[in-house]
Amino acid sequence: MKRTVAILLSLALMLFGISALAEETQSFTPGTYTGEGQGIRSTIKVEVTFSEDAITDIQLIEHGETRNIADAAIDAIPAAVLESQSIAVDAVSSVTFTSRGLLAAIQDACEQAGGNLDLLKQKPEIAPAEDEELTTDVVVVGMGLAGVAASLSALDEGAQVIAIEKASAPGGSSKYSGGFITGIGTELQQEIGFDMDVDAYMDYFNSQEDMSVKADETDRDATRAMIERSAADIEFLEAHGDPITGPDGFGSPFTVWHYPATRTNAFDGEAAGADHIVALMKTLNENENFSIHYDARATEILTDEDGKACGIVATRKDGSTLTVRAGAVVLATGGWAASKELMERFAPSFPQEWVLPYTTSSMQNTGDGILMAEAIGADIYEDGWWMDLAIGIDAGGYATYFPDTLNGLINYNNYYVVDGEGARIFNVNSLYGPRSIAFSDAMARTGKIFSIMTAEGFPAGIEYIENNDRVDNKNVFKADTLEELAELTGMDVETFVAGVERYNGFCETGVDEDMGQMTLIPIGDGPYYALNIKTITMGTIGGVKTDDDNRVLNQEGEAIDGLFAAGEIINGKYFNQVYVSGCAQLLCTDSGILAGRGAAQAALQ
Repeated sequence: MKRTVAILLSLALMLFGISALAEETQSFTPGTYTGEGQGIRSTIKVEVTFSEDAITDIQLIEHGETRNIADAAIDAIPAAVLESQSIAVDAVSSVTFTSRGLLAAIQDACEQAGGNLDLLKQKPEIAPAEDEELTTDVVVVGMGLAGVAASLSALDEGAQVIAIEKASAPGGSSKYSGGFITGIGTELQQEIGFDMDVDAYMDYFNSQEDMSVKADETDRDATRAMIERSAADIEFLEAHGDPITGPDGFGSPFTVWHYPATRTNAFDGEAAGADHIVALMKTLNENENFSIHYDARATEILTDEDGKACGIVATRKDGSTLTVRAGAVVLATGGWAASKELMERFAPSFPQEWVLPYTTSSMQNTGDGILMAEAIGADIYEDGWWMDLAIGIDAGGYATYFPDTLNGLINYNNYYVVDGEGARIFNVNSLYGPRSIAFSDAMARTGKIFSIMTAEGFPAGIEYIENNDRVDNKNVFKADTLEELAELTGMDVETFVAGVERYNGFCETGVDEDMGQMTLIPIGDGPYYALNIKTITMGTIGGVKTDDDNRVLNQEGEAIDGLFAAGEIINGKYFNQVYVSGCAQLLCTDSGILAGRGAAQAALQ
């Protein structure tokens, strides 16, 4: 009886508390207050204005977040807070850390104004979710550069297009990229007298792909056809509101990489890929035959009685179902770098404990398109791979990878990298593919990778290490001698010391007889540093198999009627293990154009 009374009393008190909270009203000290919060790259400052009982205005006054990427959160978060009078609003997916920084800054201002945080943190009421069904000519799933290009191309053919995007904003992984697009025979190259032809470029491309060690599944003819179209692809971007400049050779005469003209140079800021997305989305949104639905995850490809793809089913963030019936479907959903399950299935040699959060790929890249296509019989590249972007110490993973100064410096300042035994493992001037192969092998054999450096070769990095007390003999090791460094890290002393001496000999002669490395910076006098580094994926290689028109193939090698694909989801056909710089964004553009055109023609025939 006592227990029953106690329970009833507790329930009564709880209900009374809820009722009392519901009856509370918000109260602020009127005025304008400056609040601060930490974004992914910077401190975000806002000015928030209050009346006696409401937030009346929010102004962003300072931030260093990435332009064109952060904009989605900068636009959406203040508006959502003002509308709901709550800071318990959803972060903008794909711009999560900027969203959190904005909300923290707004909360800071609210606290200064004396607001009731319990009320501010109450989730705003959301109207009951309603299912929706739409009909169109072409539905495009995923709005990175491939999906954007496919939408534009389909519109050019006279089709009506509905786009479905899993995130709260467009861009996919493309918006995080450098935005460089390989082009051969472009007008910009002709203006500077660069006369490389397709044959010469393919010699270079093939030499890089031939570094793969797994069974080769590339289609070199398809790659050649893409390179032949590359100049026209760049013209397509310009014709659709995305002006292009360059080309650049990154300090070499190999000037094949083009980039957005909104940049003053190839390295003006970061993530120039976002510039492509912003420019092209402006063109799309001005077209009355185009519409886009955000925060909608496609879960199923609809087929008719003949097996033809005829639409998709998506689940919205609010739980409702969006069904789009269409004459053709384009999958542009990216890869699977953010899926632990698919990384284990397709790239088992990648250290599984690093899959998340060690990726710079979009967090929406969980292989949805691959799994949906597979469910209706599509053929898949089972022997996939991963694209290494950078290497960094364990500083908290994705959340801190970008703003961590040391990680940012490490990527292009390595000059001597060894395995856990202390043996040098690869030419640091290698492309992403050979580097990822070397890392995978070193991890499988020894379980560790170290970048070795001294102040002579990496002054900015060493200064950062010392000024910020980063030496912990876990992620960053420091020793006065090479022998001591080997012992601290667990490397074999003799192997490590002999290897450094041999490498320093190459630095003196200027010729690396072992690996052909061009960046030869000697391991100078101590103290010596070893960084325990991890490989980070920028994407994956594999996906669904397609024909020359980018129609998805079934396991018998036949095209699935009405189903097309573009971008990272089809890149196993081109890269095998070695991604060649500038070709990812070219593939997105080129395959998007082909898939969109083919889908429109199939739908309108």
